Amino acid sequence: MNESALVNEIFRALYPYARLYRINVIRVKNTQGRWLTTGVPKGYSDLSGHRIGDGRAVYIECKVAPNKPTPEQASFLARAQADGAIAGVCYSVEDALALIGVG
Repeated sequence: MNESALVNEIFRALYPYARLYRINVIRVKNTQGRWLTTGVPKGYSDLSGHRIGDGRAVYIECKVAPNKPTPEQASFLARAQADGAIAGVCYSVEDALALIGVG
């Protein structure tokens, strides 16, 4: 399974429990030949949103083993956790269900 398929699987499995969103970053070359990047900051999680019921923020970085989060991703998740959000790295649907407290 690739990472994109895992993101989609987790998104569908958590639908009854959390409102999650996939935010894409776009990189294009402008007419002056310079690269323009739009979207969220480097390290932002694959899925973000809130848990149904209590509205607590949720950030999920999806990884296929043996891949690990980048330093920017790890830092983003640590800051989110420190601020009280539910945040973590998930390698499976079961990891994601457990992270948000329903698995």
